[in-house]
Amino acid sequence: MMRFVFILLLLLPLSLSAGEPNGITASSYLLVEKDTFQVIAGRDYHKKLAPASTTKVMTTLLAIDKLEGNETIVPDKQVLKIPRSKMNLVPGKHYNSLDLMKGAMVESANDAAYALATYIGGTEENFAVMMNERASELGAIDTHFINASGLPANGQYTTCYDLALIFKQALSSNRFTDLISIKYFLFQDSYKHVQYKNHNRLLFCFEPTIGGKTGYTRASKHSYVGAFEKNGKVYILTLLGSRNLWGDSVEILKNLYAQVPTDEELRLAKACSASLASYHVKRKAKPTAKKKVKKTSKTKKITKTNET
Repeated sequence: MMRFVFILLLLLPLSLSAGEPNGITASSYLLVEKDTFQVIAGRDYHKKLAPASTTKVMTTLLAIDKLEGNETIVPDKQVLKIPRSKMNLVPGKHYNSLDLMKGAMVESANDAAYALATYIGGTEENFAVMMNERASELGAIDTHFINASGLPANGQYTTCYDLALIFKQALSSNRFTDLISIKYFLFQDSYKHVQYKNHNRLLFCFEPTIGGKTGYTRASKHSYVGAFEKNGKVYILTLLGSRNLWGDSVEILKNLYAQVPTDEELRLAKACSASLASYHVKRKAKPTAKKKVKKTSKTKKITKTNET
């Protein structure tokens, strides 16, 4: 009996560490050095899981490859059916392609990703084929995209390893690094100005952060891919299926940094609701009218969404 208890005590620490080491809740994660792809830390990083809005990294990478940034994009009626997060694009209106890229990466706007996809590919289905071809070229063989936004879809998956490969390629573009480093994005559309705040909390409270992309759906939980600097080197962090994204992230980053953000710093860095200011065009007075119509403005709040 004593021998059995002794063996059980020896195995107990091993079983605990195999579950959730250091309290990390993510189903899989990976921290690598960008150039050598040397693994610093990781778990189950070849496991296929839903990517959520980290999908928009590939969408934006293709948009940068195919577009100059000054194109005019006119969404079709289908854009109204795209679930949130969104920029509430209006069918038939003209939008700048760079603004849509910013919207996809900063606000995680699903309608912006859809508009870019249909402009480049003709249809979102065709664009998804292009996404998969590009992923294959990069060696991301355990990745398959169905749409440009990362909204839930059967057969859409990636791995932390593949996501890091895709992000590594994206980082080779200065235009991409400029996009992921944007903290605030002011979107102008006819009579309104909307200010969006980047969902990446580490961008606001952790100086080594270069930038990244968050993702969330109820089914997939939280996902993330981001880049960080240390001593002249760049490191890529990816997480999928996390229940505590920022807690997991800083715990993994302790493998590189002695100082990481506190819970309070992460809380204060949380993306707040975007504010929208409406500016009404001054109307021409009727011939018989003597009173001037004053320009008015008002401010209201946009409800935050549950898909990032």
